[in-house]
Amino acid sequence: MRKYEEKLHFDKYYNKLQENNVLQRYSGVVWGIAGYVLLYYFARYILAYIPDFRPWGDIETWFAVGGVRFIKADLVYFTFGLILNCYGTVRLSKITVQNHSARSETGHMPQKLLVNGFYAKVRHPMYGTFIILQAGFMLSLRSFAGMIIALIVIIIQYSNAIIEEKKQLKPIFGEEYNVYIKNVSCILLTRSQIAALVLAALFSAAGFVF
Repeated sequence: MRKYEEKLHFDKYYNKLQENNVLQRYSGVVWGIAGYVLLYYFARYILAYIPDFRPWGDIETWFAVGGVRFIKADLVYFTFGLILNCYGTVRLSKITVQNHSARSETGHMPQKLLVNGFYAKVRHPMYGTFIILQAGFMLSLRSFAGMIIALIVIIIQYSNAIIEEKKQLKPIFGEEYNVYIKNVSCILLTRSQIAALVLAALFSAAGFVF
C-alpha cells in the first residue's frame, strides 16, 4: 500500500488534512465535484465513440453536449456515481490519516499492525475504497464496457491485497497477522459494501432488459 501512497502523493494530502483549514476543505469539495463532472463527461465522450451496448439505448435524448447524448436516467446514474465519489474520497482521507499513525520514521515499513478503526472491519480498507471509487464510477457510466472495466478493477484490487499479504505483511508480522486474519475475515469490503456494489451492478444492467 505504501507504493500507492507515494504515487498518489498522500504525504502532501496528509499534511493538508492535518492543517484542519475549513475553507480549504470546502474548496476541496468544490474542486472535487467539478473534477468529477469533467471526468464523467470525458469518460462518456470516449465511450460514445466505442461500439458498446448501453442500457435504455432507445430512450429519447434529453440533451446532448459535444456529441455526447444524455437521457433522463443518466441523472440518476450520475448522482449515484457522485455520492460514491464523495463517500470514497472522505473515507480515503481518513484511512490515510490512520495509516500514517503506524508508519516508521523512514516511512517505508509499518511500525505496527493496524487492527482498529477501519482495519477492524476489513484487512485492506484502502484497496476496498479504490474499488468503491473506481468501480463505482465505471458503473455510473451506463455502459457495458464500464461494467467490464469495473469487474477488472475489482479483480486487480483483490489481487493486490492477496499479494501484499503474502509478500509483505505475513513476513513482517508473522503469527500476529495470522491471528488478525482469523479475527477479520473480510479482505477489502464489508458485507454491506459488497451488497451495495452488487445492487449498483444490477441497477447498471437493468436497462438491458427494459
